[in-house]
Amino acid sequence: MYLKKGSVFLLAFIISTSLFANRMNRKHRPVNINEAIMQLDKVYSDKNKKEIFDMTESEYTTKSRFSVGLWIRYHWGLSQGNKLSKYFNDLGIYRPNDMSAIIIHCYYRHLHNRDFELDKLIKTYQERRKSSQKAVDKK
Repeated sequence: MYLKKGSVFLLAFIISTSLFANRMNRKHRPVNINEAIMQLDKVYSDKNKKEIFDMTESEYTTKSRFSVGLWIRYHWGLSQGNKLSKYFNDLGIYRPNDMSAIIIHCYYRHLHNRDFELDKLIKTYQERRKSSQKAVDKK
C-alpha cells in the first residue's frame, strides 16, 4: 500500500512540475542563479510551491532531477555554452546536471527563506565530481 501511495504521489508531482513548462517564458533564459530562481518562482503555482515547501530538501531535489531538472537543462540550454552555463563555469561547475541540481537546491532554500549557501553547494558538487572521477580512474 505504501508503494502505491508513494508512486501515485511521485507521478502526480512529476506531472504537475512538468506542466509548469507551459507557463515558462521560453524566450528569456536566466543568466545567473538569482534570475533562475525568479523564473521558477513565476512559473510554479501556489499549490506546487506548498507541495515543495512541505518536502525535505532531499525529497525535492531527488524528485525534481528528472522533471524540473531535465526541463531546466534542456530549455535553458545548459549544455550549449549560453550565459547561464558560463556563469556556472566561472564558479567551477561544468556539468549541466550539477548546474540544474544547484538551481533546484537554491529554489528550495528560496521558498524556505534560507541563504542559498551557493559557495557550499558548489564545493559539494565539485567534491562529488572529484570523487567520481577518482573511482573511474581506479578501474
